[in-house]
Amino acid sequence: MPHYVMLMRYRSHGVKAVRANPQVLLDANEALERCEANILHSFHLLGEWDQCAIVEAPDNFKAYRASIAHDISATADIDILPAIDLPLFQRLISQDARIGGPHPWQIRVWAKVARRAMRHYAFTRWVKRYCRPLTITGREKLATLKGRPCIVIGNHSSHMDHFVLFHALPEWIKWNIYFGAAADRWFLKGRKEITLQPWYQSLVNGSYPIRRGGGSAALDYPKWLLEQGCNIMIFPEGTRARGRGLSRFRHGVSLLALEHNVPVVPVYLAGLRKMRPVGTRTIQPGPAGAHILDPIVFEPGVTVPQATQRMYDAMHAVHERVLEHGDAAAESSRHLRGSRREGDLEEMRGGRSDQS
Repeated sequence: MPHYVMLMRYRSHGVKAVRANPQVLLDANEALERCEANILHSFHLLGEWDQCAIVEAPDNFKAYRASIAHDISATADIDILPAIDLPLFQRLISQDARIGGPHPWQIRVWAKVARRAMRHYAFTRWVKRYCRPLTITGREKLATLKGRPCIVIGNHSSHMDHFVLFHALPEWIKWNIYFGAAADRWFLKGRKEITLQPWYQSLVNGSYPIRRGGGSAALDYPKWLLEQGCNIMIFPEGTRARGRGLSRFRHGVSLLALEHNVPVVPVYLAGLRKMRPVGTRTIQPGPAGAHILDPIVFEPGVTVPQATQRMYDAMHAVHERVLEHGDAAAESSRHLRGSRREGDLEEMRGGRSDQS
């Protein structure tokens, strides 16, 4: 039978109840027994949690979690997690030693040429296959940024986001842009698939590893990229949003932009959540949009929280419009004339494929 770890934190009135009647400690045991679960080991802890129990339970134990939490809620908060065996635990804690990259050679000319040659395979074909049509607006706003590095940001709701965000950018940014990817997902050594090799991610996708919870050290490589005159692409939410609203923006982009005095280019992505929602592998073709907003240049004296809030406000204004009126509302009326609908353009070309 599967094993679980049950953590308990006694509330203040729960502690008083235990002192008055130690039998209260058995409430959890009785709740587990009603669910046909057996306590294999139980420990008292010093720290955030007060008690830890290793539980052997039937396959349908997940269905009983809410019931157990309700039974014990009068005296304690609980958290029930799947247990893992020692070999898996050792493999996870040694994970950093198995992460490949970053690879500074990815900014060399030969690497850029190879990446350009592989662009259709790595990016464009996915956009052409599933984004029908793709509407891109606001490219004209980027003309003033030529000759200086920038940070491109986007809202994050789907695994299709980075394909569309990259595709929406002009060639002079694409040629020299790099984006962070979760180290424990995309940069692990020893995988068989060539597309999951760390060197492949660095060379073909132009990505670099970001360690989850890496703190300020996670910014060392993107700082170096900006110092080399490169552009970088970041999703400031950190992970895909699961609710209807934007998730809280993290401060990494602000730290980079303020330290290196580079502009931030917000790009609002529309329609991609429906195309591939969180938790699914199937991609449903449909309309999508990438709407480039006004670049943000921070004045001297702006603080990190202020910079983060300014970026969030710019994206949130568009997002609220989309929630109220639908994805088409992301396209500001002043851009309607100059917007580029790639599906329409291909029709005008007689179906000729755009390989950019």
